Amino acid sequence: MATADPTKATDVVSQAAIAQVYEGLYTTNKQGKVVPGIATKVVKPTNGGKTYTFTLRKNAKWSNGTAVTAQDFVYALRRQADPKTKSQEVGHIAEIKNATAINNGKLPLKDLGVKALSAHKLQITLVSKTPWFKYRLATELYPLNKKFTEKYGSNYGSSAAKTLSDGPYTLKKWTGTGDTWTYAKNNDYYGKKNVRIKTVNVQTVKDVSTAQNLFSSNSVQLTTLTGTHVQAAATGKLKKELHVTKSNRLAYLDWNSKHKTLTNTNLRLAVSYAINRESLVKNVLKDKSLAAKSAVTEGNFSNPSTGKDFNTDTGNLYPYNVKKAKATGLRHSSS
Repeated sequence: MATADPTKATDVVSQAAIAQVYEGLYTTNKQGKVVPGIATKVVKPTNGGKTYTFTLRKNAKWSNGTAVTAQDFVYALRRQADPKTKSQEVGHIAEIKNATAINNGKLPLKDLGVKALSAHKLQITLVSKTPWFKYRLATELYPLNKKFTEKYGSNYGSSAAKTLSDGPYTLKKWTGTGDTWTYAKNNDYYGKKNVRIKTVNVQTVKDVSTAQNLFSSNSVQLTTLTGTHVQAAATGKLKKELHVTKSNRLAYLDWNSKHKTLTNTNLRLAVSYAINRESLVKNVLKDKSLAAKSAVTEGNFSNPSTGKDFNTDTGNLYPYNVKKAKATGLRHSSS
């Protein structure tokens, strides 16, 4: 874990921890559906889909007992847009009006499209209609308590003691460099009655074999398996314990654009046609991966109008076709 500062976290471990410690305007349920978080309901945007107006829960509190207010969201979003923060996740707020210009130093922070209309009324204005923005609000954008954050400045989120929570858990026993930490039930969380697990102890295990052995010996109750360990677990004693979840990631070939030959479009197409992705995941990877059909991952998002998976709407843009591979390769050779 690198940081508990949501405006700076770029690695998946930090972001996973942040999701336990913070809660945004929305959150997600067990099915991955966006549901109300600090906001009282999932709102319908106005102004052609560009303006969101939220009413915040009056019983939402930080783990020091202070109220979560609309100004906490204004402060957090401005802090992320501020070039002085040097956030590497400015893309998370790129849809918000003036965010990019502010981050480039061309406009002041006050011009960001976010306003506290009152202590519990918040308004966010986007550059244009953005259907996926509600997922940003549920998984990437969180409030910050200004007084507590500015107490530690750039060191905010660098240890458990320098982190304040408004989510179901508080962060404990993390030094900022250690490989272990604890999630402790946040008794100031508005939904504490639904937090049934009081304490979660986390340890970083860098070797997958070690992680599997710890799980097998009941030293840990949850671990992640990758590569050949997935196949071994699926056919061995851990078969009933194995649960496969989609990670919403793509693996891809990265071409060296500085190499003249590799910049040829026909060569790239030929290689793409020549890769049997179904065979690759089934016979080589054997880790329950899915064959990519496009840059849109499967099973994560659906078309709000039709209900169909976006992956289905996009279609198979990466078909395995030896005949086309050869024909395209010949065009490369003659070009």
